[in-house]
Amino acid sequence: MRCPRCNAENPDTSTFCGNCSARIRGSTDTPQDPRPHHLETDRTFGGKYEIAEEIGRGGMGVVYKAWDTQLKRWVALKFLPSSVADSEELRERFLLEAQAAAALSHPNICVIHEVGEDEGQSFIAMEYVEGETLRQKTKRGPLEFEEALGLMSQVAAGLEEAHLKGIVHRDIKSGNIMVTEKGQAKIMDFGLAKLQGGPSLTKTDTTLGTVGYMSPEQASAEDVDQRSDLWSAGVVLYELLTGELPFKGNHEVAVIHAILHEEPRPIADRTPPIPAPLQRIIGRALEKSPEDRYASATEILSDLSDYEEGVKAEAAGVLNVRSLVRQLRRPAVALPTVFGAIGLGALAIWFTQRQADVRWARQEALPEIARTIEDNDVWRNLVPPYRLAEQAEAILGDDPELALLFHGISREINVLTDPEGASVFYKEYEAPDAEWSLLGVTPLEGVRVPIGIFRWKLEKEGYETVLAAASSWNVGGEEDLIAGHDLVRTLDPEGSIPEGMVRVAGTGTEVGPIDDFFIGRYEVTNREYKEFVDAGGYGNGEYWKHAFVVDGREIGREEARDRFVDESGRPGPSTWVGGDYPQGQDNYPVSGVSWYEAAAYAEHRGMSLPTAV
Repeated sequence: MRCPRCNAENPDTSTFCGNCSARIRGSTDTPQDPRPHHLETDRTFGGKYEIAEEIGRGGMGVVYKAWDTQLKRWVALKFLPSSVADSEELRERFLLEAQAAAALSHPNICVIHEVGEDEGQSFIAMEYVEGETLRQKTKRGPLEFEEALGLMSQVAAGLEEAHLKGIVHRDIKSGNIMVTEKGQAKIMDFGLAKLQGGPSLTKTDTTLGTVGYMSPEQASAEDVDQRSDLWSAGVVLYELLTGELPFKGNHEVAVIHAILHEEPRPIADRTPPIPAPLQRIIGRALEKSPEDRYASATEILSDLSDYEEGVKAEAAGVLNVRSLVRQLRRPAVALPTVFGAIGLGALAIWFTQRQADVRWARQEALPEIARTIEDNDVWRNLVPPYRLAEQAEAILGDDPELALLFHGISREINVLTDPEGASVFYKEYEAPDAEWSLLGVTPLEGVRVPIGIFRWKLEKEGYETVLAAASSWNVGGEEDLIAGHDLVRTLDPEGSIPEGMVRVAGTGTEVGPIDDFFIGRYEVTNREYKEFVDAGGYGNGEYWKHAFVVDGREIGREEARDRFVDESGRPGPSTWVGGDYPQGQDNYPVSGVSWYEAAAYAEHRGMSLPTAV
């Protein structure tokens, strides 16, 4: 039997490939499912999914790329194999566990959008992720240590979230981890996932998973918990660093025997040498006994983070405690004992605090930022998680996971003024009494700001100060729901703006383009408008300079004037009664005024509406 992945020849009874560990058959006595079903392209499934193409097929079903016509996004539709679909009990268990996995929300876990049945077929609609699998990356050779470390830290973070929700993946392998073009790792395919304490999806004594990545207890068809996933993660890390699997054999039985009874193939003498801390992490993850392994993804994530920070510190020319000790032991660079002790002590304090800061950033700050993004509507204020991300950035620096989170809480915008050289200040709109924060001096191009609505202040010597309220985002396109919203303003020389007025930038409208204009800083009040009414404004034809058009028909002034009356039939806004506004509302903005009435009032005040010129 030839392996569909690597084309290696295997015995006809093989379930897994002895070379690459891919599943060849569904079990040792049941051949792999035939094509579970075939959906024609350009058809609609489930009332809203337009099938585009088949993108994957294997022992756990078939996957199609489809367009969600309701939410306007690409999704991956996965259909269950007939071995599950034909059993009502197994189908129900599968759907229950898939529904539990759908509750997971984490940047490093593929999102499950929907679990259901249609046309007699069980399906899962999940996030469509563009990129390549870790398996595809390792086919080109081992990864650089830094890249492997960053990706495994993301995988560990995703597993941490799943395990905290009581979900064990059971099929962690390089082929089930996608990497996007931006370097974001996504754990895919929770098709074998199991709720801890819940019933097994499969029949008794059936072995699930991909043999090369199975833990000893999984290979023995025993009950598994989160520590089985951590074993598999250790196998993946080994694979990323070496390009190979730690356990091999000519057939799956030999591979399973190696997993149960042999040590992983040694990596200490490889070229380039694999750092000792990474060897220890792999070694602990691949302990035969679950009790000797990492107890949680949080632990392995902590060790990965500690090693990563140590590497960054040494790369920056800052020695950690161990490296300093090594240096002090060299006679050529040994320091006097007293100075060495003082320096070592100070550095030990710094390093301890540094590690505590890193753990806070990774284990508290980043998950909280991710949770806030998931719970937030895109248009709401994201300043709090942005400030938290800035604190984490001061600790982690240019971190890939943090960079992805920043994209969810901020946008890059341009702030431009004419003339240039204005100081730009901003603060949250809902905090008018807060101190102004200096963003920079114009022109500001591609400056990162939180998603939200802000008060802006632009100052330049010799020019009027500009005060504005504007959001940092606008409606985006298909790829990005929201986009950065630029702030562009013209500065007026001091004394050139009429008293009580502010400049409004010109723009395009439904009736055509409008140039810059000045408008009253405050809305017209009931008291101000009554002065116009009492002065006979409704009867003075000099103020009513525009033709009256109703339903495309021009009408005379007398007929029009009969329309501009209050509830008692007297001239005035439609919300007034008896020619007057409600008592106590002197300084309320006037309402119930038509465009024609507003234009007449503007003429009365020696002004005009911007749409009337």
